[in-house]
Amino acid sequence: MEQHEATEGWRLCYATPRSRSSKEPPAGLLAEFLDLDAREDALSIRRGQPFLLGPGGVPDVDVLEFFRSRSFRVLAPDSQDSYALDLRLYLSFLSGQGLDWRSASESDLEDFEHWRRRDGRNPRRVTVSKFSRELAAIGKFYGWQQRRGAVSGSPVAMREREDAPGEITSTPKLRPKAVRSIRLKWLTPRAYRRWRDVGLAGYLADGNRDAKWRGRTDGRNLAMSETLWSSGLRLREGGTLLRGELPTFEAENRYARGRVGKAVAKGRGRDYWVHGRALKLIDNYVISERDAAVRRGRREGRYDAIADLKIVQKVDRSRRVHYLSREGERKVTPLDELTWKDRMTFFTKSDDGLDPWMVWLTDGGMPLPYRTWEKVFTDASDRCEALGVDIHCHPHMLRHSFALRMLMTLIYAHDRRMGITPEERREFRMVFGDPWVLVQTLLGHANLETTRQWYLEPVSGLQVELFLNDDGLEESSVEDLMTRVAQASSKVIDAEEC
Repeated sequence: MEQHEATEGWRLCYATPRSRSSKEPPAGLLAEFLDLDAREDALSIRRGQPFLLGPGGVPDVDVLEFFRSRSFRVLAPDSQDSYALDLRLYLSFLSGQGLDWRSASESDLEDFEHWRRRDGRNPRRVTVSKFSRELAAIGKFYGWQQRRGAVSGSPVAMREREDAPGEITSTPKLRPKAVRSIRLKWLTPRAYRRWRDVGLAGYLADGNRDAKWRGRTDGRNLAMSETLWSSGLRLREGGTLLRGELPTFEAENRYARGRVGKAVAKGRGRDYWVHGRALKLIDNYVISERDAAVRRGRREGRYDAIADLKIVQKVDRSRRVHYLSREGERKVTPLDELTWKDRMTFFTKSDDGLDPWMVWLTDGGMPLPYRTWEKVFTDASDRCEALGVDIHCHPHMLRHSFALRMLMTLIYAHDRRMGITPEERREFRMVFGDPWVLVQTLLGHANLETTRQWYLEPVSGLQVELFLNDDGLEESSVEDLMTRVAQASSKVIDAEEC
């Protein structure tokens, strides 16, 4: 069993098979359950299945049954993880109030909603869209418990609405009306460098190195940050990259082209482009920090404890992974079908021993769960705040910033640097595409409207064409243009260079 996140309140855990590689017989309580794997199979407990344990590690059968139910199993793997995280937070809130979830009332849920969204004492308040997702998880949980008779009612009160004559729909009363109203933020290149140097690289606000800084994973964190900043990859895409998915950097090109798998890219495998600077940082990380972490993992026998370990033999031209199971059985699986959890079980093998196939590792040499990066970024932002640098950044914010930066770069290239007439510009766009479409491709959006409405609000709201037609910008760079945008919008964060 793997345990993640909270050590107080309810605990999020994942079911993991016992290692078959150990020659030692099970000890302690496990010695009484030699048929544990068979029991778990009979109960349809799946490898990697999330579940929750109550405070102090006490199991609640009704809660565990929900995670084993078909209602939960039909959710996509990432939705299962999100629901488990949301329910852990809600149940921990109730237990902190001395309440059992079975007796929670509508007013208790209202208290939770206030704490999550509006309570000034909560430093991690959430957007309306995030709370709407949490409310959906809570509603699904109570709906299932109500159907099986574990509770008589649900704290999620509903309201009915007539959308059309004879068509009545029900929605939670607490569901915020402006669900799509999200607090997007963007960073200028200057603000990003400031946050990166202070938060991740151990510099002080005045630009000098912090003599007290003891960051053991600087190389890894900087490489990951640059990867997201220069590629626009989603956290799940960038955080689960395999070594075989990294493109080869060619000196004559600034950007290199790679591909992310379908299972970690919202069901749509796609190409991505990453700057050579990020690839160089990854190379440095691989030959230094990562190599030391792998040797540490081998020395401490961490890889021997992985029950469903798979050893990669090759990836063929059809993007199929040929591998050996722990028992030595030869198998094949499509690379595009590997989920983030699957990727954590694939290794390569050399004369030196086993090596995780995933790029990003813990300090102990184990594959790093991609959600861990949220904590890395939070810690970096907290360090910035403590040192008087008022810049907060989360992983998806780098994707937002990439989108804005690329759009402005493309518009600038089309309308300024190329020196073409309006007629030539129209012809160019017919052949190569509008800048919005090109950014849509870079981000991997299925719908162009998503690109326009969600990520690029500053451009549509600030009338960038006025800037582009300003003779004063003729000699300006894209970074200068982004600074002007930041001056006009509180959502685009800039910073003075130290």
